[in-house]
Amino acid sequence: MILQISNAIDKETVNSIVSGLDESQFSEGKTTAGWAAKDVKNNQQLSGKKSQAATEVLLDRLQKNSLVQSVMRPKQVARVSINRYQQGEYYGTHMDDSLMNGVRTDISFTLGLSPLSDFEGGELVIEDASGERSWRLGQGDILMYPSHYLHRVNSVTKGERLAMIGWVQSLVKQPSHRELLFDLEQSLKAEFDANGKSENFDRLTKVFHNLLREWADV
Repeated sequence: MILQISNAIDKETVNSIVSGLDESQFSEGKTTAGWAAKDVKNNQQLSGKKSQAATEVLLDRLQKNSLVQSVMRPKQVARVSINRYQQGEYYGTHMDDSLMNGVRTDISFTLGLSPLSDFEGGELVIEDASGERSWRLGQGDILMYPSHYLHRVNSVTKGERLAMIGWVQSLVKQPSHRELLFDLEQSLKAEFDANGKSENFDRLTKVFHNLLREWADV
């Protein structure tokens, strides 16, 4: 499942973080790329104490977003970072590492930190069975997708694109299982909103929790 959620984090929080970033804290992004990706990675990455403080705040906000949590069902966060693409910078086609810091990467995500009006280009492009699909993420928007896809970030043609990227190990390893659980959970919530704790709600709840019990990697 590939899912974009708009305004996953409020713009006030994002603006407070972006306004505190220091130009001197950014370094060449190649330093964290895998050996094969170094040749196609051309961006910048935030480092130091400001990076840790900023990502901790953003992760805390994502943990409080129930829809984001329903998509990911996170067990561990493998790694997060804040990157920057200025004019002419890009990240060519690559595959995310299957293990980061000893943690299996099931889900990759990109959280937009720049308003769409601040940059042109910079599309996140994912290659799936249907071909290529692309997204431009605005401030506070998040895109979550299985880490097994080839993907790239197109060159920024104007302005500056800031984003937080991250990798998560999910409690539910199989992408198809995560999608079924997500659909079921949204359906049972809709049933409860419409009819309260109905017989149908109880039945959906039974199916949801028994599947989660069957598939959870705890």
